[in-house]
Amino acid sequence: MTFFKRSTFLIIIIVIYAFFIEPFSIKKNYLNIKIPNLNSKIKIIHITDLHIYKYIFFHDKILNNIKQENPDLILYTGDSIIKNTVKNDLNMFFKALNEISPVYAVYGNWDYYNLNLINDVYNKNNIHLINDNTTSIYFNDFSLKLVGLPIYKKLSYSDTTPASYTIVLEHIPDTILYNKEIFDQANLILAGHTHGGQVYIPFITKYFLKQYAFYLRGEMDFSNNKIMYINRGLGSWFNLRLFSPPEILIIKLSNN
Repeated sequence: MTFFKRSTFLIIIIVIYAFFIEPFSIKKNYLNIKIPNLNSKIKIIHITDLHIYKYIFFHDKILNNIKQENPDLILYTGDSIIKNTVKNDLNMFFKALNEISPVYAVYGNWDYYNLNLINDVYNKNNIHLINDNTTSIYFNDFSLKLVGLPIYKKLSYSDTTPASYTIVLEHIPDTILYNKEIFDQANLILAGHTHGGQVYIPFITKYFLKQYAFYLRGEMDFSNNKIMYINRGLGSWFNLRLFSPPEILIIKLSNN
């Protein structure tokens, strides 16, 4: 086989994998966080960037993977739609998601193409929208504060009530830079938007996408036990992924 034929064959294999295999795979990642004053274990799922057009087998796969984890809470950081999303299919996904566990969400940039659609689906399925807002959830005497940041803006009101643990939800990673007071009180910051580069070639992808996010994917540790995690998300542009498979993040809070 000539070099040309071998190269052509390799390109065909990569194209098939990138368009028809990896976009429909799911990688579970785990983040274990130790909290000394926590008396019980809390399991949280973080997902982002659904970008659904129609409900297909892949969405069953997502839901089944989440259901297997039996989470206490699901956190969603936006981008549910594309420009021609079918409303009934979006509704089907979030109805099933909410049946697994309570869901808390913020908007993504794509959601602004049709906020009426997003709001209708979220309201119908009891999805707790905390965009530009703060809420607290209690596990006995343990208070979990959730802060939802609006895109590229400061939070309208910063709730400084002390909490046992604070999780910030944002869609675009850089949004936290507009909210220093929120960054200061955050223990964990969850974001999406980047799709992990979508086509991830070390150094090269990061160089070309640095204008969209100061950090591209995975865990970033700050001082004082502060963590940011950027999820690769579930959907993709043009149904293309290479070395950046769809991701479900499982966060385990415990005292050991």
